[in-house]
Amino acid sequence: MILHNGILSPDCVDALLPTAWSYRSSFQTLPQTPNYLKERPDVIPIDCGRQLFVDDFLIEESSLHREFYSPEIKGMVLTPETALEMDHGNCPVAAPFKDGIFYDPTDKKFKLWYQAGWFGAVAYAESCDGFHWIRPHIAVDGSNRILPAFEDRFRDGCSIWLDQSADTERFKMFLFTRDRQKREYAELRTSANGLDWSAPLRIMPCGDTTSLFYNPFRDRWVLSVRSLYQKGKYLYRYRSYREAASFSELADCRREYFWQSADANDERDDIWDCDTQLYSLDCVAYESIMLGIFQIFKGPHNAVAEQLGEPKKCDLYIGFSRDGIQFSRLNREPFIAGSGVHGAWDEGYIHPASGICIVNGDELLFYFGAWSGNSPRMGRHMYAGGSTGVATLRRDGFAALTTNSTGHMSTPPVCFHGEGLWVNAQCKSLRAEIQDKNGHALPGLSFQDCICRSVNSTKQQVLWNSAVSLHAISGKPMRIAFELEQGKLFSFWISNDKSGSSGGYLAAGSVQHSSIKDETYE
Repeated sequence: MILHNGILSPDCVDALLPTAWSYRSSFQTLPQTPNYLKERPDVIPIDCGRQLFVDDFLIEESSLHREFYSPEIKGMVLTPETALEMDHGNCPVAAPFKDGIFYDPTDKKFKLWYQAGWFGAVAYAESCDGFHWIRPHIAVDGSNRILPAFEDRFRDGCSIWLDQSADTERFKMFLFTRDRQKREYAELRTSANGLDWSAPLRIMPCGDTTSLFYNPFRDRWVLSVRSLYQKGKYLYRYRSYREAASFSELADCRREYFWQSADANDERDDIWDCDTQLYSLDCVAYESIMLGIFQIFKGPHNAVAEQLGEPKKCDLYIGFSRDGIQFSRLNREPFIAGSGVHGAWDEGYIHPASGICIVNGDELLFYFGAWSGNSPRMGRHMYAGGSTGVATLRRDGFAALTTNSTGHMSTPPVCFHGEGLWVNAQCKSLRAEIQDKNGHALPGLSFQDCICRSVNSTKQQVLWNSAVSLHAISGKPMRIAFELEQGKLFSFWISNDKSGSSGGYLAAGSVQHSSIKDETYE
C-alpha cells in the first residue's frame, strides 16, 4: 500500500518484521534506521497534517541545528482518595496503567480510565478542563468502577481507545487478568459510552502490559504485545506486534512479529546498572506522523525492587514513525522521567496512558502514571503510591530547527494541494520560498517577494507581496525553502482554508475540534 506520505508499506508486515521468536538470538541490537529514511519517495506528498522536523525525511539541505524538547511536568491531577483507590492502605493507586486518556467531542469532556488500587478496578474520571477531575458514580456500590469486580481474577494491564469513526462501538478495550493460580487471560471488549462494556471476547495469550492503538495511515488496529526473553536468571521485556484490519479481527490474529526493543543507545542507570528493557510501547497518530512512547526499564529487577520497597525506574522516551511500524529515535534524552526523589509522588515507575496526549490550543497535554512507593500500611512497597500527573508541551514542540544567527533549510521535492503555507515558529524573522523541483524560485514566490516577519505562533501564515496562488502549482513537484533568523522552526504545512487547518490527526483528541482530524473548528 502507498501511504499518505508516499511511503510504500506492505499490506502484510512480513516484509518488515521478523517473527517474534527469531529475536532470541540477538538481544539489544544497534539502532535501526527506517527504510523510508534510507530511500525517500522521489516526490513526497504533504497534504496530510503538519510536517514536523523530527527526522530528516523532509530535509534536503540545512544549515540549521535540530533540537529536541521535553514537556514540563505540571504536577498531579489525580491521587488515591476513594476506598477503591486506597486498596485497604496497602498499595494505593489512582493512575493509568496504560488504561486511556481521550478528549471526547460528543460531550466535550476529558476522559480518563485508570487503575484504582494495585491490581484493583478499572475506574473512570472526567474533566472539563483537563486539570480538575471528578469521579462519577457508576457502579451499584456508588463507585466509579466500570467493570464488575472479578470473583477469582485480578486486573493487570488495560488499554482503552476512543474510536471517533465508529457509530456505536466507540470505545475499545484490551484487558489482561490473572487468577489466583496465576493463569493468564487476555480479552477484548467494546462500549458505546466507555462505561457499559460488552461481554469479553477471549484472544490468544498476550503479556501483561500489552496495549492497543489504531494506525490510521495503514488503517490497522494494533496490539503492542509485551514479550519476554530469558537471559540468565532474569526475564527481559521487548515488544511484539499484531495487527488486523478491524478491531474484532484482532481476536483471530495468530501472526505475531518481533517489533521493537531497547537498544545499545539506551543508557544504563548509574545506580542499578541493569541492561535496559523496553517495558512498553504506546502509539498514536499526531498530524502526519505516529508518536511512539518508549517506556524504558532501567532497574532494579522485580525481586530486588520488592525487597527494597522501591518503585522500578521506568522513564518515558519519544520516538517517531511515518508508517507506524519503523521508528526513528534520534532523541535519547528522557521525555517524561521520574524525579528519583525518595517518596516523591513521581519518584519512579512512570507509565504513559493509551492515547498519550490531547491537543489543547497551543499546547499538548500528556497524562501519565507515577509511583512514590509510599504505603500507609507497609511503609514502602514497589507498587504503592500511584498518582496521575500531567505535563505540557508546545504544539508540534517535539523538535525544532534552530539557529542563533541566520540559517536556511530546503525540502526535497514535495507535492501538495492547497492555498496557503503555514508555520509553527518562534524567531526574529522568517521568510519562505517556493521553488521548482530543480531549486529555482517561482516568480512571485521567492525570498525577495516574501513578507519578512517576526513570528511567535503555533499557527502563522506565510505571505508574499505577489498575488500568486499556490493552487496554480497544486500536485506539481516543488521544493519549499525557509530562511530563519535567531529562533526555531517547529513545523510547516499547506492549508486548504483561511483558518490554517492542516488536515492532520489530533492524537487523543482536541478541545478545539469536533473530530479526530484538524479540519473543522467549532
